[in-house]
Amino acid sequence: MSRGWIVAASVAGALALSGCGSGSAPAPKAGPVIADAATAIAADEEQWNRDYAAHDLERLIAHYAPGATMKAPDLPPLTGTWVRSSFEAAMNDPAFSMTFRHDRIEVARSGDLAYSRGHYRMTWTDQQSHQPTTGYGSYLTVWQKQPDGRWKVLEDFTAPGPAPRPLM
Repeated sequence: MSRGWIVAASVAGALALSGCGSGSAPAPKAGPVIADAATAIAADEEQWNRDYAAHDLERLIAHYAPGATMKAPDLPPLTGTWVRSSFEAAMNDPAFSMTFRHDRIEVARSGDLAYSRGHYRMTWTDQQSHQPTTGYGSYLTVWQKQPDGRWKVLEDFTAPGPAPRPLM
């Protein structure tokens, strides 16, 4: 699964994102801006984990920008009302839980785009056995600074994988 049947994002091409990396244009003096952005995204991810624990549907959806896309294995990309439907299904599963932690946050020199990469642990009810099952994996999330100054998720990708060491 992924950061829930819920979490997906597009990355590769999007992370050649507006000034992430070396270019011929001079880098703006954005050191504090970039550090502040990384801190804000880390804080948002902490809140996002609390929102998962609370099964707070509206707050979970609020982490995404309008038109955001989630991509989980074995599912088509989800946008719009499909994102909400995916979260609703997860919240209706009594066994559902999700935790995730970033290993890296990078912010574009422009200060308006960023990505976070890390690992997750998700538990859900298996459709075949009707028993709780736990899966692990990695995620890559593309963030965009909104006009109001808040950071929202544009693309959210997940991939199953081994449990992280140490375990979450």
